[in-house]
Amino acid sequence: MEYQQRISKTDLARNTRRVIREAQRGYTVLVENHGQAEVAIMDIMDFQIQRAAIKYFSKPQKFSQDIDLTDDVLKSIGNEQARCDLVIGHYLAVHISLGRAAELLNLPFDDLRNRLVRLGVPLQVGPESADDLKEEVNNLE
Repeated sequence: MEYQQRISKTDLARNTRRVIREAQRGYTVLVENHGQAEVAIMDIMDFQIQRAAIKYFSKPQKFSQDIDLTDDVLKSIGNEQARCDLVIGHYLAVHISLGRAAELLNLPFDDLRNRLVRLGVPLQVGPESADDLKEEVNNLE
């Protein structure tokens, strides 16, 4: 399913509130001028996740598995995008589970999973060990 809508600048001006709601529902809204897309409007969390994944894959960094990502660690990072980069980077480096990433991003598990699928970000298929499985179950509870 394509999560994309196209509207004219005039329609954006007339229906700004509706367009924002559509973007918050996961649609990318392309604003056109004379049939040519000029601007894309998308949900801020989708935007941050997409940027974090692009950063992870385009500029590989060493993500230490020894770092214990906690709410306090994330709160010490003042920038929302930097927090998302850290969480998604650790998730993609397979240091934390999807459940833990959702918890750290303050998103429901299914919401984060659906966003990753919609944005084309790879999902971890499952836990690599029994300990990882127990951690995943605990995070879901």
